[in-house]
Amino acid sequence: MQRISLIEPDAADPSAKRIMENLLKQFGVVIPPVKALAHKPDLLRAVLSLTNTAHGKGEIELGLKEILNIRASSINGCEFCVKMHSSLAQSHKVSMEKINGAKEGSSSSVFSTEEKAALRFCEESTEKVSVSDETFLSLRDSYSESAIIEIAGVVSTINLWNRIIVGLGF
Repeated sequence: MQRISLIEPDAADPSAKRIMENLLKQFGVVIPPVKALAHKPDLLRAVLSLTNTAHGKGEIELGLKEILNIRASSINGCEFCVKMHSSLAQSHKVSMEKINGAKEGSSSSVFSTEEKAALRFCEESTEKVSVSDETFLSLRDSYSESAIIEIAGVVSTINLWNRIIVGLGF
C-alpha cells in the first residue's frame, strides 16, 4: 500500500520538476518513489546524485552492479526494485540464469568466484551491516581497493532505496 502522495512533474517544486523532466527524457518514466521524494527536492537530488555516482561506469561491470541490486533488494523484500533491476540487468546483457541466481545469492552455482565474493559482501552488509574478515579477504582477493569501495557504494545505495521504497509502501 502506497503511504504517501505522489507529486507529478507539472505540480512539483521547480528544482524537483527539472529533475523529474530529465528522468523522463532519459528513461521515459518517472518512478513513483521519485515522485514521493519530490516532497523534499534536496533529498531527491542527493539520493539521485549518490545513485548516479555509485551505479555509473567504473571498475565494476554494470551487469554485476545490477546483480548486487537484485540480491540486496531480494533480502530486503523490495519487489519493486527486484523487478526494476532485473529489467535493467537484462538491458546490460545479464543472462536470465544470473538474474534468477541473484535471488538465491552467493550459493548459486551460476556465479564466478569473484562474483560470489561481491555477493557475499552484499549479503552480509545488507543482512547485518558488519562483514566478516573471511568475506572481506575474499573480496580483497578478487577486487582492487577502489573496486571494493565501488561495490560498497552500490550495496549501500540500493539499501537506501530499498528502505525508502519498502517503508513508503511501494
